[in-house]
Amino acid sequence: MCSAEAQATALAALLAAATGTEPRLDATHDRIRIEADLPTELGPAVHADILRTLAQGARYGHQRTHGGEDTVWVEIDRR
Repeated sequence: MCSAEAQATALAALLAAATGTEPRLDATHDRIRIEADLPTELGPAVHADILRTLAQGARYGHQRTHGGEDTVWVEIDRR
């Protein structure tokens, strides 16, 4: 099994490739959270890539700001 840091790096790279944005990492003692802004238009293949990436984490979700910007996030537990 790979470390949480290695998994976070891999997921961040996958999200960067899928979204064309630079993901942000936030690490605490218990978990690592990766956030990525979504482009305004997502094709079906990119949407599927993002969902497959998010499903690899312990928790994941989606946020929409009042301005309509979308962000996805995924968390990895540190063991």
